[in-house]
Amino acid sequence: MNTSKHHLSRIIPFIFCILILASGLWFGCSANRAPKQSTLVLYAFPAEGELLARKIAIERIDTVLGRPVHIGTIYDRNIVLAESGVGLTNAAMTTQTLLDRYHPLRVIFTGIAGAIDTSVHIGDIVVCDRWITHDYGYYGPNDFEPGAIEIYSAAHDSITAFPCFMIDSALFAHAIALTEAAPALDAIGERLPSLLVGGAGVSGNSFIDNRNKRHWLSFTFEARVTDMESAAVAQVCTANGVPYIVFRSASDLAGGSGSATAREELDKFFKVAARNSARVVLDYIEML
Repeated sequence: MNTSKHHLSRIIPFIFCILILASGLWFGCSANRAPKQSTLVLYAFPAEGELLARKIAIERIDTVLGRPVHIGTIYDRNIVLAESGVGLTNAAMTTQTLLDRYHPLRVIFTGIAGAIDTSVHIGDIVVCDRWITHDYGYYGPNDFEPGAIEIYSAAHDSITAFPCFMIDSALFAHAIALTEAAPALDAIGERLPSLLVGGAGVSGNSFIDNRNKRHWLSFTFEARVTDMESAAVAQVCTANGVPYIVFRSASDLAGGSGSATAREELDKFFKVAARNSARVVLDYIEML
């Protein structure tokens, strides 16, 4: 028997397996890479991301936590576009996973919200300067007392108590500049929605369709809008030291107005509200 041929016949399959394994690892790592200097754009449910998904020039689509993640460009800006899922826990889990995987420079959240301040009309887009988890606190003998959330803060490199989470000042300044551009928005009836900047937004794990609750949120937090995700995204971004900003378009007045409930208003207006928020985000991305 030729000994060299015998050894070679045993070595070749081993080398072949190593090459297959290495190529699999390379493709797996490649799939996790996002373009450099990318912006993570999040929305909670599909209707909020439809316009953005049509505008993105897709390079590839990944699947993360069971949902599609579109990697590509909008206005030549590198974008990671993803659905977070509805609710605080979904939003936090998805945001942290995407930060770990794609390492974006910044995060933008877009979607609908319930108006709290009656100066916010259905269709208006609100860019709050801070976000609060409205159902975090203590239920005691004297009813509910909101509390500060203790989390790790990348900026302080320590556990820090946050009564609210502030929007990144540089990103917020861009939003203020955007108010001068008069973005093209869909009308609600005969009224053209406005872009409103500033004030507090609140988030919790409940859809608010109760006027007493709306009044409480207004009195307690001076909130302009409420939703179910933004404060969680704000908390995760703060913990990781990643700048973020949130755009929310009012689809309803929390607790309803006139004879319509908030749920009825939502069903009627959520699509146009979602499009308006996405349109403002597109203008905002172009400014970056």
